[in-house]
Amino acid sequence: MEIISNSLSLFNYMGDSEKSNEVLQALAKNQNKNVGAGLDVLESGLNNGKFEETLALMESGEIDIDLNLVENYYQFNQQKLNREVAHLAKNFDLESEVAVTLQNGALVVAGDPDNAKALQQYLDKDTRLSALVQQTAKLSQFVEWGQAKEQAAAYQAEDMPEEQLVDFLKDARLVMTQSNQFIMSEIGSTFYSLGHTQRVIDNNSKGTE
Repeated sequence: MEIISNSLSLFNYMGDSEKSNEVLQALAKNQNKNVGAGLDVLESGLNNGKFEETLALMESGEIDIDLNLVENYYQFNQQKLNREVAHLAKNFDLESEVAVTLQNGALVVAGDPDNAKALQQYLDKDTRLSALVQQTAKLSQFVEWGQAKEQAAAYQAEDMPEEQLVDFLKDARLVMTQSNQFIMSEIGSTFYSLGHTQRVIDNNSKGTE
C-alpha cells in the first residue's frame, strides 16, 4: 500500500487557536472512523518502511488508530521478542544488559560487551529477528506519541498556555525522531523509547510547581 499525504500536522496549526484545537481534538479522540482500516495502514507502513508517511497520517487525523490496539500490537510483538531474547541469552551469555542501536535499518551492538562480535554477526544474518525488532521499536514509539497526544488534549482542556503546550509536544515528539535502542538481557528486553512521554509529563509538572 502506497501511503501519500500532503495534510498539515498539528504543528502547522499552532498559532491558529481554532485550527489547533480542532487538530488536537481529532488526535486525542476516536471519531468513529474505520479503526480497522487505520490499523491496516499502520501495519503496511511499518512493513514497507513508510514510517514518516504513516506518522503524518496519524498526526493529521486522516487515519484513526485506537491507542489500545497499538499497545496490544506492541505487546504481542514484545512477547515474541522476549522469547527470541531468551534463546539469545543462552547462546551469548547475556548476563548483563546489552544495548543494540537501530541505525538506518540495521541493528548495531553498542559498546563492547562479551561476545559482541558473535552477537553482531548473528543479528546481521537473522533478517527475521531484525525486522521484528525494527517493527516493535516503531510500535513502541507510536505508543509513546499516542500517549503524548492524549495528554496534550488534556492540557489544552485545562487551558495550558499555547507556548507551553508547543514545548510539551516538541519534547514529546523527540521519541519519534531520535534513535531508538533495543536493550536485552537474560531477564528480557525493552526499548529506550518506553517511558519517554511520562518523563516529559513529569518534567512539565516539575516546571509548573
